[in-house]
Amino acid sequence: MRNGTSARSPIEIEEAHDIVLRFLKLRPGPSLEPSPVVDALSIENGERLYFGNLSLMFATDENFSLHVSGQVSSDITLERSIVAYGLDRSSHPKGKHSKGALICSKEGTDNQCGRVTLWGNLFAHNRDRNPDVNGTDIGPVEVVNNIFYNPISQFGELYDHTGNLRFVYVGNVAAKGPSTTLRAAWALEAFEYVDAHDITIIARDNQVLRRADCARNGQFSVLNPLARMKQAEDPEAPESVAALPSSEVLARIPLRVGDQIGGRRVSDPLDTLVLNSLAKCKGRIINSVEEVGGWPELAELFQRDRDEDGMSDDWETGRPGLDPDRPNDPWAIDIQTGLPVIEAYLANLAGDI
Repeated sequence: MRNGTSARSPIEIEEAHDIVLRFLKLRPGPSLEPSPVVDALSIENGERLYFGNLSLMFATDENFSLHVSGQVSSDITLERSIVAYGLDRSSHPKGKHSKGALICSKEGTDNQCGRVTLWGNLFAHNRDRNPDVNGTDIGPVEVVNNIFYNPISQFGELYDHTGNLRFVYVGNVAAKGPSTTLRAAWALEAFEYVDAHDITIIARDNQVLRRADCARNGQFSVLNPLARMKQAEDPEAPESVAALPSSEVLARIPLRVGDQIGGRRVSDPLDTLVLNSLAKCKGRIINSVEEVGGWPELAELFQRDRDEDGMSDDWETGRPGLDPDRPNDPWAIDIQTGLPVIEAYLANLAGDI
């Protein structure tokens, strides 16, 4: 999905709950007029939201934004996605603004934001906010088995603006790249601004990677001095997922990220470009979509659907109890799985069944 003439995000989820969003390419590009709100995916005040196998690129604000404004944002997962190529000098009124992910930013008071998981994602070629995290006492923000590659100035940033942040950082790999400056000396930096709030960090089994002939020399470690002071032990963390050893992350995570379905749909040229740049230590922060070849032409997949119920005739014909000429099939119960038929159909498209 791209924006065209819009000055907002292609998908905005506000005050919503119980949503699953998978296998989409959200790549808005610059707005025609300056705009501070073009994210690839924007969430405000939501609960029980799952986002998987997305390709989030070409935002002029954050590629992934999770906000809370006087309500609750909780139980939210982003997994197996590519978060890349935030546009830097583009149409954001602040100028340089290539950003990865902003978690639990806030507006107003009485905010609750937490129980958020970033698992098994690839962040690449975003100036900073890889990710930028706040939180409250409602629950932790857990960042597990992600790869963070080639920012300019910062990898992860932790703040206490929204409330008391409990942050879990396990099994991640942070890798410098051609665009990375000496300023990016830590995988995680903590910053204190509000005396009444605190930051607690559980960090374990993370790697910082500076490959030969890939990035500038200079200091590179997991935690900045304040983050080291904020460490705590919790052998039960993370709570939301089972972590892989960090030694397996570079080999396994790229095989499953982005808008790809094993055996059915391969990575498109842009996702492939990001994956290759990580493998070969290439790539850079960009200002325009054209610097990486623009939006690729994607072949349309036509599937006949005579009754216009959203499910292909071929699938209905081969499924017991369904009829490609009966439009109310989606709400029946699928004989083979016990799920509503429409859920079984979507699960089949996703390669789950």
